[in-house]
Amino acid sequence: MAKENDELGQRILDTAQALFDQYGVEDVSMHQVAKTAGIGQGTLYRRYPSKSKICFTLMEAKIDRFMEELDLYLRNSADVPAAARLRTVMTKVILHFNEDLEWLRVMLSSDRLEDTKNILCEHPPFMYLRLQIKGLMDQAAEQGTLMPVDSQFTSVMLASLPRADIILYLRDMGYSAEQIAEEYCRSFVDPLFVCRSTK
Repeated sequence: MAKENDELGQRILDTAQALFDQYGVEDVSMHQVAKTAGIGQGTLYRRYPSKSKICFTLMEAKIDRFMEELDLYLRNSADVPAAARLRTVMTKVILHFNEDLEWLRVMLSSDRLEDTKNILCEHPPFMYLRLQIKGLMDQAAEQGTLMPVDSQFTSVMLASLPRADIILYLRDMGYSAEQIAEEYCRSFVDPLFVCRSTK
């Protein structure tokens, strides 16, 4: 039965992903997802009570892949100065959020988001990002290029600043994702280091 449930869940997610890609998240209804997946609406709502829950589940898989990509980058760039690596990591984070703006709009408009706001710092992606930031700051401190800051405190702040709702707001103001990433790094990353090296 568990295998059947897994297969059903995957069929729902695959169907939703295809519909979102084809029509856009806003224009796809739960009825359309159920009909296309060949299941009843009751079955769909028992698995996923809202479209935002489907989006959250799909985003989790994307975030897992993104963390793997960040791991690969950090492993392959060990000889790059910590300041430049941190700049690249934060730029990648912001550009990653930007890829799913429409999904994020749906999730941010959901009442269920209130449940997640309270425990953001306990989410594995947040903890992962914070630890990577702290590790890079600690490396910079060892290299003598970090300003006198508390890496524990600063890593929490840096990891929490590129929030999806803020990125959406800035995009609505007319900033491109690249501009947001550049201004974020200029405002919050670059000042942490004695001198920014891009060697």
